[in-house]
Amino acid sequence: MDTIQDGVVVMSTHNWKFVRNNSKGEAVFRKDTNETLEFVEKYLQDNKIDYMVNMAASLLWITNQEGKEYVYYWTTGRWARRQRVYNNHYHSNGIEDFVTRFLNKFVEQNKKERLDAVKELSK
Repeated sequence: MDTIQDGVVVMSTHNWKFVRNNSKGEAVFRKDTNETLEFVEKYLQDNKIDYMVNMAASLLWITNQEGKEYVYYWTTGRWARRQRVYNNHYHSNGIEDFVTRFLNKFVEQNKKERLDAVKELSK
């Protein structure tokens, strides 16, 4: 929850920290997960989730139940669908939050839509 001090919103409870100003002069903030690679790997292994590590970029490629890959930065909880160019990244509060809220969110819906499409084509 944000708090207000002297008319200024302070993001103290979300642990966001000012990092720098970008090339447009806009403030850039960062929120660390305080999770280690070992912790994240153990969580993924315990939940039988396929992944690959890229140590140079401090990221993981995590595969969901449909076989779609996601890029996940364990230091900040940032993630995106794996693709050639990354225009948008999203934020999670850690690996458990990412897996439970985002990784397989639309798997069942997508399966149903594909099944409905196949049924429609077979008529």
